[in-house]
Amino acid sequence: MPHQWVDDFFAAADSLDVERFCAALPPDIVWRFANFPTAKGVMEVRAQYEMVVQILRSMRHEIVGVWDAGDTVTAETRVFYVDVHGREFDCPGCDLFFLQEGRLSEVRIFVDNHFLFTPPSEQELLTIQGGTE
Repeated sequence: MPHQWVDDFFAAADSLDVERFCAALPPDIVWRFANFPTAKGVMEVRAQYEMVVQILRSMRHEIVGVWDAGDTVTAETRVFYVDVHGREFDCPGCDLFFLQEGRLSEVRIFVDNHFLFTPPSEQELLTIQGGTE
């Protein structure tokens, strides 16, 4: 597959393994994830990724399509999340990968995953824990 690196990128992200994920990025990466501020360099990306990992049990990207436009590659995804409370969510996503001299230089991730950062209601917690429905 001509874009095996795209599959590898999402596999590293989905691993929720901070070291594995950060090893998949160049040191000077420019990163924009949803509504987070732009991160420059692996250490800033690591801080954002660690925060997300702390609120998830699992994450899985299903690749819908990949389009190549020279130094820009676009990936449409469906992202499946399970948060630490056991709530399951899925949403569409779109990722732009910018390449310089054939290597990844910038990533822009467009996804509305605000629900991950919204604490569950008391009723949701009861339902998740098998209390009442």
